[in-house]
Amino acid sequence: MPEAAEPPAAARVHLPLGWRLLAALLLGLVSFGLLWGGASPLAVGLFKAPWDKLAHLSVFAVIGMAFGMCTDARGWRVVLWAVAAAVAVGAIDELHQLALPGRDAGWDDLAADALGGLLGAGLLNGLYRWLDERAVLAPARSWLHRWRQLVQRIERVPTEAATGDVLRRLSQPQRPTMLGFVNAHAMNSVAGAADFYEALVSADTLLRDGSGMATLFSLLGMPPGCNLNGTDFIPRLITQFSGRSMALLGTREPSLSRAASAVAQLAPASQLTLAHGFLPVDDYVHLMQAQPCALIVLGMGMPRQELVACSLRAQLDYPCLIVCGGAIIDFLGGKTARAPAWMRRLGLEWVYRLAQEPGRLFRRYVLGNPLFLARALRLRLAQRR
Repeated sequence: MPEAAEPPAAARVHLPLGWRLLAALLLGLVSFGLLWGGASPLAVGLFKAPWDKLAHLSVFAVIGMAFGMCTDARGWRVVLWAVAAAVAVGAIDELHQLALPGRDAGWDDLAADALGGLLGAGLLNGLYRWLDERAVLAPARSWLHRWRQLVQRIERVPTEAATGDVLRRLSQPQRPTMLGFVNAHAMNSVAGAADFYEALVSADTLLRDGSGMATLFSLLGMPPGCNLNGTDFIPRLITQFSGRSMALLGTREPSLSRAASAVAQLAPASQLTLAHGFLPVDDYVHLMQAQPCALIVLGMGMPRQELVACSLRAQLDYPCLIVCGGAIIDFLGGKTARAPAWMRRLGLEWVYRLAQEPGRLFRRYVLGNPLFLARALRLRLAQRR
């Protein structure tokens, strides 16, 4: 079986100077205690064979491990240093024994000391490997890492002309393709949900949604591009798919049927497949396998719709665009009203929606928006280091 590759040098954990100084102090105390304690009459016959060799092994494992920590060496180098330190201290101890009345030295004790140093080096290398693995895994668990990855994955569309290009590209999928939208709520959600993050960041195309994301990009010194929120963008996509079969999967009646009527006006020649948003994931997969659709619009909310989209993309075998649309079906069905145009222009649609549904959206906006801004500032500071 091949050996596991060592972590890259950048991922290696180097012990802080304070830890190394403590290791040096421990090395000095143990060595002094060994020599001073060994001179005491009480030490004579304290451990009977073979337990005396186990005592040597244990004490010199500590010595080898402590010396290895002082050197900050790795691999075979720490083995060399630990064994050398154990043999050196062991030799001094054996010579000290020769100077004491009624004592003698033995090669078997020195061998046990060397084995102890080897054991200490093995334990230290194991500790280093565990720390290295934690250092490699920690970034993937960090919200900062997730935010950095999402920021890089979002397609920032600079102009209305470029938006038209994106619409045309998305309307001609060559395989099952996933489209997602990233807003402040999504960024807050990925900070604490690894499965949602993995689903969202895997989308084939991610678009910026909302004024909060514009603020984030501006803080990072990046042009935010057009605000391609799903509520405005998805109806334009539906028009692009006119004449091809479509599916609306999400919400519940009567909003679903009303949304279907709105879609029929946008794409009158398209055949529609409908399903509410509370079925098991496999049911959606089976439905879309039985009734292939070129455009599949999911209106289930985050993170469920992203997880469903990933399952559909993985199991469908025909070209289609799978859109994570949030509340789009409710908007199309008239259940949720749009904010006045002036509020949308000022980036205040969230205030309008909060006033409509305070119980459901209080946590998302009143608590979530300040948290998002705090994290955005934290990311900016991290980027400048």
